Amino acid sequence: MTSERVGFNISPFFMRKNMKYIILLAILYNTACSSVHSQENETDTWFTASYSMNNLPIDENFEGPIAMGSLENTQIDEASGLAVSYINQGSLWTHNDSGDFNRIFLVGPNAEDLGTIRLENTGNRDWEDMAIGPGPVDGKVYLYIADIGDNRAQHDIKRIFRVEEPDVSGMDFSMGPVWVSGSETIRFRFPDGMKDAETLMIDPETKDLYVVSKREFPITVYVARYPQDTEDIFEIEKLGTLPFTDATAGEIAHDGSNIVIKTKTNIYMWIREGNESIPDALQRQPVRLPYTPEPQGEAFAWKADGSGYFTLSERKGFDPVLYFYKKMDH
Repeated sequence: MTSERVGFNISPFFMRKNMKYIILLAILYNTACSSVHSQENETDTWFTASYSMNNLPIDENFEGPIAMGSLENTQIDEASGLAVSYINQGSLWTHNDSGDFNRIFLVGPNAEDLGTIRLENTGNRDWEDMAIGPGPVDGKVYLYIADIGDNRAQHDIKRIFRVEEPDVSGMDFSMGPVWVSGSETIRFRFPDGMKDAETLMIDPETKDLYVVSKREFPITVYVARYPQDTEDIFEIEKLGTLPFTDATAGEIAHDGSNIVIKTKTNIYMWIREGNESIPDALQRQPVRLPYTPEPQGEAFAWKADGSGYFTLSERKGFDPVLYFYKKMDH
């Protein structure tokens, strides 16, 4: 007995009569395969942090809160972001939430008013956080202002404004705010739909920008890798998820040694080990930093030398106090 190869013989006539259906089936097959392949690749690169956030240890190296003072500038009535200045030593930058002018405020270490800056070519749709760190020109320091809030998840495009940190030493604020030019706009979309976000961080080592969503559970971490496009709208990259919700602020330490994400009730910190990446560090269980919740407390910033951290409330109609948590000497 001979073995014969069994197959299908498709006549030219059948091919001609049914070509459009054959092409359609081929397209559908290729699309399905591409989708599965894409999902497999994306799943391979995403992380899902699944540790418990209950009963986290508290870092006992800090004491506080220490009330540094009530904000002298009464126009700061919804302080949403906070960043410690590199150039104006001992001072901090802050800004109001949605609906305010395109302005940032400089306050002293005891919450005194040091001046108001208006940023040309920007707008405040919903400013939620700010970061400070390196940028396109080596040796210069930049402020990054996150226009990423979206309570109703209705804005497709989010914006981050980047401007060289202003040096106020020669500015005259006697006539009111001083206008500063040179702002650049980083415009992006989320890859998985419109979201509300209130957390922006910059890695001082890579200049990558990290955005963390707010409202869903679990929250999602995204990255806009350096150099960020300031000409075209791009899609930010999804990195993974963290097992909690309501992220309102965050910061990577000025020396890159840790990552902090704040909610209204807790401050979580992840320690980086050596040259570890941000995603790798976030996949380990964090510790909690000491924190006494403020009325709608949303802002956080490390002191430049790591000797403590500041928090600030954004509650309207409330006398906002700048608080400091000091690292204890051992």
